[in-house]
Amino acid sequence: MHPLIARYLSPDAARETLQKEKNGEPLEPEERFFVETAAAHPDKRNALLGTTGKRHLSSDAEAAVVFLAAYAAARAIAEDPALSAVTAKAREALASEGANPDETDAFIASIMLEEAFGYEEEVEAFDSSYVQEALGEVPALAALTREQVDALIYGFEKAAKDDAERNTRARIARALVDTAWGEGPTPINPEHMEALYEAELAEKPEAELEAGLHATVDFLQVLAREGLIGPQRLSRLRAQLGDEEA
Repeated sequence: MHPLIARYLSPDAARETLQKEKNGEPLEPEERFFVETAAAHPDKRNALLGTTGKRHLSSDAEAAVVFLAAYAAARAIAEDPALSAVTAKAREALASEGANPDETDAFIASIMLEEAFGYEEEVEAFDSSYVQEALGEVPALAALTREQVDALIYGFEKAAKDDAERNTRARIARALVDTAWGEGPTPINPEHMEALYEAELAEKPEAELEAGLHATVDFLQVLAREGLIGPQRLSRLRAQLGDEEA
């Protein structure tokens, strides 16, 4: 989890920083990122400040805290020596494909949220290498066209050894694409895999389940060879499926 997210998931810390800015007090670098994010999103800022003095946050205020923390972290990595170059390339790739600044910010923030909360294991340290890999996936994802996706699925189906495997591959590949990329290509994450499992694999007979899991892993490997999934993501997604070779 990025330190900014860890710090500003606390509403008190968030409000204290905004109060420092209001009082004209000097801000630490990470406080500056949070203040700039709050200024760019006054609706979220107001939702947070509206809870001052209250014991429990409303759902809107809780969402505002997470939003501001994630977007502040997305700003911070643009100045992180280890991540600034790959962040810039990701932003340029999204912009070149027509994403506006708000959409680009949302895309980068979603990667920060995935690193922080996307996997079952709780890791306090920030996994910079995973974020670097995820950002590195963005140019290939941003440039991906529907025609290219269809070609990937067709090639995946064609490589099947018989009709039964071909049908399974077609079903799994199209379901995963529809789930993960229905609104445009994004990094495939555990939520997508869970949705795929529930829709296509849960409560299937054992043989059908095994065939579906095998097809899922094979398709993930195809996407990895195309640079659409990095090696760390591939390993994590395979592990989520219970693949012992992950």
